[in-house]
Amino acid sequence: MRRLVAGLALVWALGGCSQLDALAPVGGAAIADMRYAANEVLLEKNIDILVAPVCSGEGLELRCTGETVNNETITAASTSEDESTFELMVGTETVYSGDVQAVLDRNGTVGAP
Repeated sequence: MRRLVAGLALVWALGGCSQLDALAPVGGAAIADMRYAANEVLLEKNIDILVAPVCSGEGLELRCTGETVNNETITAASTSEDESTFELMVGTETVYSGDVQAVLDRNGTVGAP
């Protein structure tokens, strides 16, 4: 019986590790939401990502940068102090400019609480 309990505990513990590993390294709700929104727009536009955007900062200093498979820079930047809007550029082309929540809503993505 002890082996069964120990085995179940091990399976449960290891299962939790894989879920934790899948979490994106973010620092807050606005960073997470903009990162999710940027990734959603890139997928909508069929832009192949080599390095997913990594975000840092807050307010108008909130930025995410990544890279496409064609070595173009991906840049998402907050365009409002409350971090509710952003502009997404691939290379020198603006592929989206608008509301973060609108992107999350249309894609059914649940943003950070």
